[in-house]
Amino acid sequence: MPAPSDEVLPFVLSDGWPDPLPGCVVTFRESGIVLGSLLFEDDEWRALRSGPALSLRIDEHPVMDGWTTRDPDGTETHVEFEIPLLPVTVPPAAMAHSRAFEEWVWDTHGSLGRLLLWDEPRHWWIVQESDLELAITCAPKGMLSETSEALSWLSFGTEKGRQEVSALRERYAVDWAE
Repeated sequence: MPAPSDEVLPFVLSDGWPDPLPGCVVTFRESGIVLGSLLFEDDEWRALRSGPALSLRIDEHPVMDGWTTRDPDGTETHVEFEIPLLPVTVPPAAMAHSRAFEEWVWDTHGSLGRLLLWDEPRHWWIVQESDLELAITCAPKGMLSETSEALSWLSFGTEKGRQEVSALRERYAVDWAE
């Protein structure tokens, strides 16, 4: 399965995760179970769309993705697309709100995996990992919420998932009240 080459990555990745940016605040946020489901407040979406944003799947993933929709009359519609291995500019309309972004991501990057989102001057980044229902934000102070959220699934999730989150919390020095 392919993954983007180091030459196209906007940030250094260590073990598949971007290094924090100097002077930025790193937080953990719960996300939805599908790629692109970022649960930000309206003022955060406004901050994110203040300039051009780019996106890239940074996990190993299939070349092609897609889905089949069955209509009430029994007919089926098949959608298939190639997952980009180069950064993609996010259309301004996709940054309007959570649902618009989620739908654009599904059509561009698929519904599962690890997605990196960043601004063109590289002042901030967000990584969403659908398997962990986690969005990690790294942004200048005051741009996004600076409070990390305890993930609601941790108490009943898999041991592997809890270990991954624990390692990420340690890596990024993120704390939250439990």
